[in-house]
Amino acid sequence: MTNLQPLSENYKYPTVLKRFRHLLPVLALAITLLAASCGSGGDKRLPVDELARLDDELHNADNYDRQKASLIASLNSKLDTTDPADHIGRWKLYMDLGREYLSFCSDSSAYFYNKANRTATAMANDSLSCISRIACINAWGAAGLFTQAQLTLAELDTMALPQTLRLEHSKAGRQLFSYMKAYAKGYEDMMSYLNGEYSRYMASLLHDLPPDNALHTFLSAQHEREQGHPKMAEKILKKLIPTLKENSNIYGMATYEMSEVYHDLGHDTERGRYLALAAAADVRSSTKETHALPSLARWLYDKGEVDRAYRYINTSLEDAMRGNARMRMVEIAALLPLIDGAYRKKMASSRDELMIYLILVAVLLIVSGTLLSIALRNVQRTRQANRKLEWQTKMQESYIGHFLGLCSSYSERFESLRRFVSRKIASGQTDDLLKTLKSGKFTDPENDDFFKIFDETFLDLYPDFIDNFNQLLRPECRITLKKGAPLSTELRIYAFVRLGVEESVKIAQILHCSVSTIYTYRNRMRGRAINRDTFEQDVMRL
Repeated sequence: MTNLQPLSENYKYPTVLKRFRHLLPVLALAITLLAASCGSGGDKRLPVDELARLDDELHNADNYDRQKASLIASLNSKLDTTDPADHIGRWKLYMDLGREYLSFCSDSSAYFYNKANRTATAMANDSLSCISRIACINAWGAAGLFTQAQLTLAELDTMALPQTLRLEHSKAGRQLFSYMKAYAKGYEDMMSYLNGEYSRYMASLLHDLPPDNALHTFLSAQHEREQGHPKMAEKILKKLIPTLKENSNIYGMATYEMSEVYHDLGHDTERGRYLALAAAADVRSSTKETHALPSLARWLYDKGEVDRAYRYINTSLEDAMRGNARMRMVEIAALLPLIDGAYRKKMASSRDELMIYLILVAVLLIVSGTLLSIALRNVQRTRQANRKLEWQTKMQESYIGHFLGLCSSYSERFESLRRFVSRKIASGQTDDLLKTLKSGKFTDPENDDFFKIFDETFLDLYPDFIDNFNQLLRPECRITLKKGAPLSTELRIYAFVRLGVEESVKIAQILHCSVSTIYTYRNRMRGRAINRDTFEQDVMRL
């Protein structure tokens, strides 16, 4: 909403209105009272200090992300300068990169853990291979790739692992089945199996971890809450949380768990306070795969704090998309329409209040043509803002529709794949199963749907992209697409470049092709450019 601008001290009143200048204080008082009445309401039992601190952390989120990116770049630089023959050194760097990416971008984490596993396999080092395979389970679980994660976990279950690896294996199993439980919520026929596996790995961790270990203490509290003993869980966490560093991952886990404890106990304000603390911890650690911020958004929505809830849920969605946290995208996608709908209702209510406000202003400004002119200018600005908001809302609804459709398609195909795999395994047709999976029968349609939705969404955002892109090419090399045709591979590559995804490795992962193919396309397009040296910078400025 556009704010009315105060009159300048040097404003000259028209002569005929000088006698009515004494009405201005009355007008100001009326506007103040109306604004106060419009802004009243809402639940006052909010953790004000913790929410203010979270807002400060969100304001600094880009700085934390830059620090994380700088650390990752440093590790990549070390990898580039490490002798290819130094397999142990490269394995360690792959593992370090996978660890840094785990909560930042799960797909990249899986990529580097996979490279570590291939390196360990090439060295025939079973111990390092087990470590990297367990790490892969963590990354696949965070990325929502449950089938591969579960298969690898089952393979490792059959091996006699040493104590240290058994602990890591149990951690990975507990986390994987925790993700799967959240994904399968509502499917009672699956939940019994998932709960059983989750409990098995939880029991193994509680048995093997030292009692004075912070993770053991945290898991003990979580176990007590899950068993219906929130008071005992609260007692354990109250002792644990003050001993943890606020920038540690376990601090975020413990504060989120405390919020769940207070939810069970019915202490609503305390729940919100610990959700804010957990969300702030996730921001500080650049964690994109997080429960806390979307849960806090839902809690604020229930409190009537729609503006803040809307801001937090959109931030959560942006983080989940940047980190490619598919599990969180599904969770947020279910919540986003609810909060977005409430936000738009509030905007509609605000427009009704604005009409009352304008009537009051019109009555009070009947003696002042100048003040009426100011009011009319503000109405015009409000209309422009409303038109812009309506356009943004339509675009947002379109993107949400695309996203939900893709999620639904993935869910249906995942269920189809699960049934297919179960049937093949049950009948002993593993060779046929492997052949079918390698054929791409299940992945190619998903890729086609993704490319179609990406093309439509990108061209909605940048409708003149193809024309502007062609202006950077020599006339004889320009690209022509038929109406309604999908983007070509070259155009998709440079669509991602325009969106800021410059690394060929990342583009190759998204487009499911080799890095050398991406390099070939990029070199070919640079050769067709009017200005080869600045071509890609020119694309980013389109």
